[in-house]
Amino acid sequence: MKEDLVHYLQQQIKSNDDRLKRFIHDISGKKYPQRFIYIKLFSYIGSFLEQTSNHKMVFIPGFRGVGKTTLMAQLCTAYQASSTCLFLSVEDAKNLLNADIADLIAAYEEIIGQALESIEKPLIIFLDEIQADPKWAVTLKSLFEKTRRVFFCCTGSSAVTLQTTANLARRAIFETMSPLSFTEYQMIKSGVFPTKGLKQKIRQAIYFSHNAEEAQSELLTLSGSINEYWSGVDRKDVRQFLSYGTFPFALTMPSEVSIYDSISSLLDKIIKFDLPDVGKFTVETLSIVKRILFVLAENDVTSLAKLEKVFQISRHTISSILEALEKAELLIKVPAYGSNMSAAKKPNKYLFMSPAIRMAFFYFTGQESTYLARQGKLLEDLVGSHLYREFILRGQGSMRYDSTQGGADFVLQILNRQQLIIEVGMGEKTTEQVVKSMKKINSDYNLVISSSSLHIAENAKTLFVPLDYFLLI
Repeated sequence: MKEDLVHYLQQQIKSNDDRLKRFIHDISGKKYPQRFIYIKLFSYIGSFLEQTSNHKMVFIPGFRGVGKTTLMAQLCTAYQASSTCLFLSVEDAKNLLNADIADLIAAYEEIIGQALESIEKPLIIFLDEIQADPKWAVTLKSLFEKTRRVFFCCTGSSAVTLQTTANLARRAIFETMSPLSFTEYQMIKSGVFPTKGLKQKIRQAIYFSHNAEEAQSELLTLSGSINEYWSGVDRKDVRQFLSYGTFPFALTMPSEVSIYDSISSLLDKIIKFDLPDVGKFTVETLSIVKRILFVLAENDVTSLAKLEKVFQISRHTISSILEALEKAELLIKVPAYGSNMSAAKKPNKYLFMSPAIRMAFFYFTGQESTYLARQGKLLEDLVGSHLYREFILRGQGSMRYDSTQGGADFVLQILNRQQLIIEVGMGEKTTEQVVKSMKKINSDYNLVISSSSLHIAENAKTLFVPLDYFLLI
């Protein structure tokens, strides 16, 4: 296999330019725009080459379809004119030659005639889908310790974060790649760029004010900038964004049929290749995962007992599947509000990391025509994903839901600073659900994210946050 691998790697190096072009251009030859995360990663590599930073390894975890390969291809293209770059798919090498990262590095060392630890000129190695190699963490830790002139840029499934050793976590930088935000979607689709600093100001006002009045006052000072941004946006894009626009590949496809077919194929790959990385499942068990996702798309609060009855498999197995989907960051688990004991008796709510996944199930069951009736659930996915990224991933808070009949969608605890009750919906919302939750949950102030205007319901110490404001954070 050694000779075959050397030949394979030589061909990869020879065809590097053509492969990169395929990843960074659409079928018409137009370059894909760069996502916000590109600038940060570009600077990491630049600092390494300029020897102004000791960072020499970065991981980009995220589930399939969010543009990780395109991002790495863009970075490789940017630096290959001035530096030696190696761009490889670990998944392809594993599937074609059963080769792992150590095998690929050994073959490259044979090609260049020296070990990586002895090279003098900087080398940038891009490794795509590293989770295909079960020994990736051990191998990369060893390479990190042995090499001084090599920068490793690696992508992988969300399981990569979970499988990282403590030693490697201290040495490497992790930059999670999430589905598109609305401002990224607009930048890529229509060339409408976000206003510098506006996102952070809106975020600070909404979540870190002392009360609803202060939050409203701060947002009013930003209304001019917000209105100016929306003057360049087609309002119809909000529906498209909620339906499928969180996935970059959707912007290059000719029809909704092709978009949702791609999302379905994406789910199949996650189930087949990524779930086994975070749990041990039989083929038979994996075959029902998509059906479980469909049930959750219809009703995100579903008890284990109900799923056990529907699928005729043990509650333990269903729990393991849901835990794996959560670890793969396909689902977001939102526990019920209350003490640990009382919350454990209530079913969890499961939201999708991208509303496009829920919409794909509606589409294939012929229910996409009911978008107006279901757009509230898509928005709830979007808000849940946003809160997960902004607070849960950063270790800055917890997110629960009020399991009381007619209770609010979210109860957000931000560190030890404050607690907010949050209700989400399209159209004109009232404070009814917030008020019901306030009877048992203490909150500093509350938010209703909807199509309403910016105003305060004083009797409920609640700020109504228009979608025009929320979608910009």
